Amino acid sequence: MTKQVLSLLLASGLLLTELPHFANAQTAPIKQWDKTFGGSGGDEAKSLQQTRDGGYILGGFSNSPVSGDKTQASQGLEDYWVVKVDVNGTKQWDRTFGGRSIDVLLEVEQTSDGGYILGGSSNSPISGDKTQANQRESDYWVVKLDANGIKQWDRTFGGLLNDQLSSVRATPDGGCILGGTSFSFPAGDKTLSDYWIVKVDASGNKQWDHTFGGQLIETLYDVQQIRDGGYILGGDSFSPSSGDKTQANQGVSDYWVVKVDANGVKQWDRTFGGSNTDRLRALQQTSDGGYLLAGYSNSPLSGDKTQANPGGLNCWLLKLTADGTKVWDKTLGGATVDYAYAVKQASDGGYVVCALSNSPMSGDKTQPSQGDYDYWLFKVDANGTKLWDRTIGGSGTDLVDALAFTSDGGFLLSGHSTSGINGDKSQASQGFSDYWLVKLGAAPLASSSAKSAAPLTVSPNPTSSQLTLHGPAGTPYQLLNQLGQVVRSGKISAQPLDVQALPAGLYLLRDATSGRTSKLVKE
Repeated sequence: MTKQVLSLLLASGLLLTELPHFANAQTAPIKQWDKTFGGSGGDEAKSLQQTRDGGYILGGFSNSPVSGDKTQASQGLEDYWVVKVDVNGTKQWDRTFGGRSIDVLLEVEQTSDGGYILGGSSNSPISGDKTQANQRESDYWVVKLDANGIKQWDRTFGGLLNDQLSSVRATPDGGCILGGTSFSFPAGDKTLSDYWIVKVDASGNKQWDHTFGGQLIETLYDVQQIRDGGYILGGDSFSPSSGDKTQANQGVSDYWVVKVDANGVKQWDRTFGGSNTDRLRALQQTSDGGYLLAGYSNSPLSGDKTQANPGGLNCWLLKLTADGTKVWDKTLGGATVDYAYAVKQASDGGYVVCALSNSPMSGDKTQPSQGDYDYWLFKVDANGTKLWDRTIGGSGTDLVDALAFTSDGGFLLSGHSTSGINGDKSQASQGFSDYWLVKLGAAPLASSSAKSAAPLTVSPNPTSSQLTLHGPAGTPYQLLNQLGQVVRSGKISAQPLDVQALPAGLYLLRDATSGRTSKLVKE
């Protein structure tokens, strides 16, 4: 391609039709602040919610003694640890609850009286804060707090074997629904493990419980009360059609969704998967009465999976109707590992997903990895088309578990981190791992982005060997060929970029932060 021909094409803009997806690039939200909370041991945040006073409640587990941000002594090997912060992330109080063995908190929810319900699993006997004996191995353990974090009551629920609680949701009647996985009481054609849900009243008394499963392994990760007063259960299954499972498995494991009424009676179930491993981690009822499922998959294009993985294991989203019929599915990720852990529908009908990722800049991931694993936040529109993404992390391992929308239109992410002060992490580590809370602002609209952010430029242009990138120092960039493939990436610096090995042709230089692009000719 000659320089004269390229100049004509650039002037006419004809080559831009080969890259239509750049025209709608949207700006990702910017980090506003981050906070680290921990003691001298290991602390892992698993749950997050904005509270009615505008602050936030974080819940997880800890083996730290009194040290750092932890003001109460450990009760056993692992304890529930709850941290309350204000709207700016400043700690207001923390509380530790446990028995003398292992107590792992996975969910915290604010209740209608302004207090909190904590849910997790425990194998502690009566000791410390635990007032009821465990059945044998691990049981569901629920703790009710008042608005100041003072314990009001605790309850233990379990069978003769292992019962692991993964989800607790406050219900409008003042009680809560508990959901998890039970290995207790195998019977009939149900063996190994099943979904187990338990409804309790405002005083912690059990109202009913129901078990759902097939003949192999079912693991429940999320339960949500829906608008008709019933519940939607989501997890994964290794079972063929058997027991409560009415559809055949697609591969090794599949997403398994169960709809029950207000009394826990099953109404329908649905199985979704490809030919390999598919594991559901979160779901939400959508504004149209349907459901959005999020998890991860290493299945190729097969079964219900209509897109190939960019890497070895990537995020997999499915949109369902109200009766569980699949509308669409989308696979998103980079070149290696990306797990979706939480999803929420935005006011514009799109969906925001938080995931953990160790992928480099590749595939759908537009920013480089900061360390081992990073927080990865992305948004898709109502049809599953990606709008923007943001990578947040330090040089260590940063594992995200929870997402909250904030009252100012922004986002809050929580998880745990082993990183020190580096990358996006502005506070030192307290111990082996710490709670890490990250606040992002609202995502600017594409139209305002296009007006406010100047595109990066290059000189000389055209070039045959080297070029200099011009823009704010440290800005992440990508150089893309006419197929939309990333051929160079990095951050803006004074160091010239060697492009001698690239084929002659038209390229786009993209600002990975704003999404703005400019054209470059390689002779």
